[in-house]
Amino acid sequence: MSQTVADILELVNQIAPFELAEEWDNVGLLAGCPDAPVNTVLCALDLSMDVLKEAQNAGAHLIVTHHPILFRGRKNLCETDGEGRLLCALVRSGIAMIAAHTNYDNAHPGVNDALAAALGLENIEVLENGMRVGTPKQTDFGRFADHAEAVLGSPVRRYGDPGRTIRRAAVLGGAGEDYAHQALDVGAEVYLTGEMAYHKALDAADNGLCVLEAGHAATERPGILALAAALQKAADAVQYKIRVKSSEASLFL
Repeated sequence: MSQTVADILELVNQIAPFELAEEWDNVGLLAGCPDAPVNTVLCALDLSMDVLKEAQNAGAHLIVTHHPILFRGRKNLCETDGEGRLLCALVRSGIAMIAAHTNYDNAHPGVNDALAAALGLENIEVLENGMRVGTPKQTDFGRFADHAEAVLGSPVRRYGDPGRTIRRAAVLGGAGEDYAHQALDVGAEVYLTGEMAYHKALDAADNGLCVLEAGHAATERPGILALAAALQKAADAVQYKIRVKSSEASLFL
């Protein structure tokens, strides 16, 4: 008996329970038939035309993304704009789509556990709002920033003294500009996040917190690799005959 979209939806729910999603979010099965058979799954950060083509080339029947589609109210499916063309192409492809967004942000392990692990943090603590705090192997801000660039494969914006001693590092993938105060409150000397407004970063640095703005996609890509691995492990545990791949197209966002 082949596995279905509904079967994989339940595995995603075990990894990142949908009840953990914020009220404003749009998660779960967003396109496709729950009873459709699945033998290949593609995990990606976002749905894009490139990701959709990648899924088709891989023979995937299901795409699992972090960021959802139909995030804002839409009143038509006309192919007169980018989102409309993408949604129509998805429907025509017959490929189903599941989104695990803030439920995966808030899960443990989740997006920020993967980010902390990729950066080599140790003695990791789980904080509110998904933030993780741990001990870096690098001894100063400059070395930590260099390491982050190498690991994430993306340039980072640096705010703070390169020679500042770093004993505790706080990380929060994606749009984390409103949580610098939380990093300060727990005694972190450096805060790495995906997006942070210039003046907010300057204010944080003025208050003694070094800041690294590393890019929204770059800080969440480790989570996609972890999600694909966790989904494959969960499928193997119940002897589902499916293959889970992480999107290569997502690497170039």
